[in-house]
Amino acid sequence: MPSHRAFHAGFEIDPVMCQTVNTTMVNNCAWASCGEWCLTKTTGFCPQIHATVRRNGTDLIFENCTRSASVACPMVNLGSVKRYNCNNGSECGTLTGVFECKLGHCSNLSEAMLCHDRPDGAIVDADKENLKLNGNFRCNNSRCTRIKQHFTCDRYCPKISTSNVNVFLMQGDNIITASCTRASALNKANGNMSGERLVEPKQVWRASGDALVASCFAVQRHGDQVRTEDCVNGTLLSENLIPKPFINFTTFLKLYERSLPRKVDPADVYVPSQRSLTIYNSSRLYINLEGCVNTLRGECRDFLNSHGADGDNQTAQSRYPCYYKKNDSFFVVARFDLNKTRTELLIAVIVPSCLFVVSLTTLVIIQRSVQVGDDAKMRCRYCVDKQSQDEGEGLVENATSSSTPPRQALSAAAGGSSTKQETMSMSL
Repeated sequence: MPSHRAFHAGFEIDPVMCQTVNTTMVNNCAWASCGEWCLTKTTGFCPQIHATVRRNGTDLIFENCTRSASVACPMVNLGSVKRYNCNNGSECGTLTGVFECKLGHCSNLSEAMLCHDRPDGAIVDADKENLKLNGNFRCNNSRCTRIKQHFTCDRYCPKISTSNVNVFLMQGDNIITASCTRASALNKANGNMSGERLVEPKQVWRASGDALVASCFAVQRHGDQVRTEDCVNGTLLSENLIPKPFINFTTFLKLYERSLPRKVDPADVYVPSQRSLTIYNSSRLYINLEGCVNTLRGECRDFLNSHGADGDNQTAQSRYPCYYKKNDSFFVVARFDLNKTRTELLIAVIVPSCLFVVSLTTLVIIQRSVQVGDDAKMRCRYCVDKQSQDEGEGLVENATSSSTPPRQALSAAAGGSSTKQETMSMSL
């Protein structure tokens, strides 16, 4: 029974934060983070997601903010980059850059990303040996060298404004910039234990030549304030090291990584490092306790899109609330609501019970109040005595009315006989 399992699962009712660290699609589906049908074993579509589990970071308020802007740096869609058909004449006579090729059809990765590769394989002439173009290559005027080793590519995203700004907030694949005077914390962390909400905001940063960089779950702007939720890895970056007036995404990430040792709070109480908040390094992620849904509306694909980003190629990891069990890192769930389960259980028990009582009461009333007569007609049991009395009175009246004329005739006949006898006596 799902409700019994939920009440005895042992999960904490207060959510923590999870970040996806690895997502794979496998053919042999021993388990799946989400299955489309609970009555059968998941086959075909089989996503397996592992997540790191940690406590929530710091909620911040940035005050007196101006020049706020947001730049989106989404993952590159490789399906939209230009493709070359090297089997078609001299189309690949001037290939230059990093290409992903399959049987002579090559996609230009350098068009959208900056790749860090070390070509160490065979050299292929793309114009003459086009059928050998199968894999990843670094090309220079159609002279292509195979890339054997694994390599990474960064998004360009070149228009991140840096002029007169001192706050850089990363939210998913977006970077929010602003110029603010100070930042205050609304709560403080306690390592991998539950944190504490503050009665009064605590100032943790003031504009003084160092920019604040942090990764946050949510960022909202309200007038001259910027409010954030679950900010971690807060660091200080010297404004002199930031290129002006723009910076690309790759350079920004490098500067951020170098600044990680300069924490906003060395004690990891405010805007703490993610490492200090970690509960479990890696756990299986299930959509719910059953690991499946019965909606048949493609819900699992939506779940994979929202929870499956694992940070490949410097992209943002999916971040979401989740529920965990103490002293058991085997799996966590994204959906767990005991109040909803309790409500659904009450509805499942009360509604059928009420319908049963109403149906039974109706059946008893009908059984005791309706009877079938000798003429095969149904009559009200509590009205049958009155009906019988009325019918009896009617029969008596009919019998009386029908017997009156014969009596009158007999009286008349008797009267006639008497008169006749009297006449005969007088004649004698």
